[in-house]
Parts: sequence; C-alpha cells; structure tokens
Amino acid sequence: MVQHLSRAAGGRATGGAIACAVLAVGCLALGGVFVRLSEAGPIATGGFRSLISAPMLFLLDIGAGLRRGTQQQERMPFRDHITIALGGALLAIDLCLWNVSFFYTTLAESNLLANLVPFAAAIYGWVLFRDVPDVRLVLPAILAIGGLLLLTPVGVHTDPRHLLGNVMALTTAFFYTGFLVVVQGLRRRYPALRIMAVLSLWCAAACLAVAILRGENLLPRSVMGWLLLVALALTSQILGQTLMAHAMHFMSLQLGSLFALLQPVAAAVYAYLLFSEALTLSQLLGVVILIVSIYWARIVLGS
Repeated sequence: MVQHLSRAAGGRATGGAIACAVLAVGCLALGGVFVRLSEAGPIATGGFRSLISAPMLFLLDIGAGLRRGTQQQERMPFRDHITIALGGALLAIDLCLWNVSFFYTTLAESNLLANLVPFAAAIYGWVLFRDVPDVRLVLPAILAIGGLLLLTPVGVHTDPRHLLGNVMALTTAFFYTGFLVVVQGLRRRYPALRIMAVLSLWCAAACLAVAILRGENLLPRSVMGWLLLVALALTSQILGQTLMAHAMHFMSLQLGSLFALLQPVAAAVYAYLLFSEALTLSQLLGVVILIVSIYWARIVLGS
C-alpha cells in the first residue's frame, strides 16, 4: 500500500500549481466560518459538505472528459477504490475532529493547530518513505512557528474542554496530511475531479454515520441553513480540496503541505473583511514572517 500511494510526483512546481494551492487555501479557510454558522451539527455539516459536492464533482468530471474528447472513462481497479475509500476516511476524521474543535477552543487556535501540516508531513515522509527532513528546513520552520504565534497567539489553558479542543485540532493536521498523501498517489492515474467525486461520497457516508451515532441535529431548519451548506460545499470541497488535489500532482508533499500555513493568514484577512477585526502590528508582522518562511522553504526544496 505504501508503494502504491507513492511519494512526490517530482519536478518543479509550476506557477499554475502554486496559484491553485494558494486559491485552495483561501477557499478552505472559509470552512470554519460556515461551520460556526451552520444550523446542523458540526459533523453532519462536514457530511453534507461532501454529499452536496459529490454530484457536482461527477458532472464536472464528465464535462471535463467531453472537452478532452474522452468517450469512456477507464474502469478504476478495486485496489484504487480501496485507496480512495482510505482517503475518504482520513478526510472524514479530519472534518469530524476539526469541526467539533470549534466548539471547544477558539476559531483562531483551532485554525493554527490544524494547519501545522508541514510538521506532520515531515513525520509521514520519514515513516512511509524514509525521507529524512533537510536540515536546512530547520530555520524556516522556526521562523514559521514564530510567525504563526505572532498571528495567532496561543495562551496557556487549564480548562479541560479548551485543551481537548486544541488536541483535536492538532490531531487534525495528521489526518489531513494522510489525505494529501493518498490524493498525491492517485493523481498519477486520475484527474482531481474524479478522485474528489468518489472520495467525497466515502467521506459523506463516514461523517453522517458518526453524526447519527452522536445524535446530532442532521438537517438545517431554514432555507438559509441549506444555502450555507451549499456555500460550504462550493468553497471548501469543490474549490478548496479539489484545487489542492490538482496542485499535489505538480509538487512534493513537503511543498504542498507548506501552503497550509497560509490558512491562518487567510482567516485573519476574512476576519478583517467580514467582521471588521483589525489586524495589529504584531499580526501583520506574523503574516510577513510566514510568507518569508514559506518562500525560504520553497527555495530549500528546490521547487
């Protein structure tokens, strides 16, 4: 299975792939806002996000195939179905933990901890592929942590509920990294739209099953509640995750994971634009430091 998932696609990341990754992060950062506003339970919200997006992704994949002149889609072998199901399960656990964490800790702290993906990617790379992290990445990593703490200060908490929320958010980073590993391996054989269409069905089934077991409120109470779920599906799943899946074909796991560090930046920008939350001088400095650290790491990775 490890060999089947494979490591990075190799080669230098194109400008288009980097633009896709940045746009994906901008879309994914909206997820926390929609989850907080949702009338359904947090895990049910994640399930409907995937369920609503699946038929749209299938239609987009068919349309893309017609544009390419593809008459018939290649049958997916059973092994790849299992791999996609694994990716769906990993994304479902990611959504369950992250969405629930918003109700135990702050939105800012959850965003910060859940997006420590590059550090989880380094562990995955070493465990799965025996890739020893480049020692030259130590300084950019320290710089990135400093930038994150300036942008989103994490206080010392003794409240068990708050600590539980932070642990759930941090654990999210490892499951999301696993999802990226699976998607990157599949992208060698299938387009991002097809992968995300099938994967979204598995993710929806897992999330909704957990939501039912938890006794969550499954359905929104109003038209606005349904519109929020559709908006979440369009931004976070169809645009966010699919664009990231597309980009992962053109960059290494290490480089792709770096873009997750931009999510707290995007969240801060949305807070300013949507809720008039002014950015302090230290937060602006944190944004600059984060961007510098990502660019530095990109140079080290040679991408």
